[in-house]
Amino acid sequence: MSTTERIKLPSGAWIQLRDPYTLRRGDRQKVLRSVQDPESPMGAGLDMIDGLLRVLVIDWSYSLPLPGESPQSLELLPLEDDDALSEAIEPIRKMLFPEKPDPVKDAKDPASPTEPSAD
Repeated sequence: MSTTERIKLPSGAWIQLRDPYTLRRGDRQKVLRSVQDPESPMGAGLDMIDGLLRVLVIDWSYSLPLPGESPQSLELLPLEDDDALSEAIEPIRKMLFPEKPDPVKDAKDPASPTEPSAD
């Protein structure tokens, strides 16, 4: 995703996202600091999306301040664009916050016909 790519949204609006390869440690910390209720998985997820949008959106067609300047702008976006925005930033979220390996989840399927390899 380049800094010049515009992502068209269902409402007809567009957003332009920062090149994810320009993100730094401080950007990750800003996103993490945006999580207000880490005890609530849903609340933390929503806060994380808002935090990412604050860091990533460098331009948009809405007649509102950018989220980095005024986070409240996100509350005024059309509902129809919400899922599209989340989907657009999901690859960047995974890049900033990769999932840790889960030995139980990643374990070999016991129903598999092949033998486990010897380490």
